[in-house]
Amino acid sequence: MMKKAMLAAVAAAAVGALNFYTVNTGEEESGKGGALDNLKGSIGLLLQKDDGGSAAKQGKADVKDSPYFKKADIYNMKSGGSLLILEKYRTYQQHTEYTCGPAAALTVVRHFLGEVPDSEMEMAKIMGTHPANMKDPGTNTRGMSRYFEQKGWKVKNSLKDGSSKTYEDFLAFVDDNLKQGIPIMVENVDWGGHWRVIIGHDTMGTGNGSDDVLIMADPYDTTDHAQDGYNIISAERFYYMWFDAHLFRENEKDQQWLTAVPPDYAPGKQK
Repeated sequence: MMKKAMLAAVAAAAVGALNFYTVNTGEEESGKGGALDNLKGSIGLLLQKDDGGSAAKQGKADVKDSPYFKKADIYNMKSGGSLLILEKYRTYQQHTEYTCGPAAALTVVRHFLGEVPDSEMEMAKIMGTHPANMKDPGTNTRGMSRYFEQKGWKVKNSLKDGSSKTYEDFLAFVDDNLKQGIPIMVENVDWGGHWRVIIGHDTMGTGNGSDDVLIMADPYDTTDHAQDGYNIISAERFYYMWFDAHLFRENEKDQQWLTAVPPDYAPGKQK
C-alpha cells in the first residue's frame, strides 16, 4: 500500500509540474526538447494499461438475441441508397478508463494505413492524455491534433476550422467527409466526455432529419448488448448533446471534432 501511495504521489507531482510548465510557458507542442520533454517522458512511464477500459469487459455485457437491440453487420455494410458508410472499418476497445481519445484515433490510423505504428498508450503519451483526477483529464482536441500533426498528417479541427451552426449544416459536414472516405473524430457528453468516430450516416431516404442515424466506431462499446465496437445512434440526438460535460476548458467544450488524413491521401483512395 505504501508503494502504491508513493507512486501516486510521484504521478501527481509530475503531472502538476507538467501542467505548471505548460501553462506558464504557453508550450503546447510535444517534441520541442528541454524540461518539457523530460517531464512528458516521466508522465509517459506512468501512463500504463490499468486493466480497466472496455477491453477488460469484452463480451461480458453481450446478450444473445437481445429483445432490445438488433444486431447489424456494420463491418460488411456497403454505401448505397440512403446510406453512406466507410466500408470494413475496424473497431478497437480501449485498455484504460481514460484513453478513449487515443483509442478512437488508433482506428483512424488503421483505416488509412492498414496497420498502426504506435500503440494506444504510445499515442496517449504524445497526445498528453491525463488520467482521471488530474488537470485536463482525458484527451483534448489539441492533444488529439498534436499526434497527427507530428506525423505530418493534414488536420482539421473545431478549434481552428469552426463547427456547424445548424443541424442541417452538421449533416452536410458529415456527408462531405464520408464521401471523401474521411472518418470524423467527435467528443460529446457520453460518459461525461467521450471520443468516438463517425463512420456512417443514413438519411433513411425520407428527407426528414429527425430519423437520420449516425454509425460510430466506439472504443467503449458496452451498452448495446453486442460489444462489436459500433454504435447506431440518432443523428439529431447526438447533435443536441454535442458538448463536453466537465472535462475540457470553457472555450473547448462545444462541438469538438477533428479529421486527419495522411499527407499523400487522395479522396476516395482507401486501403
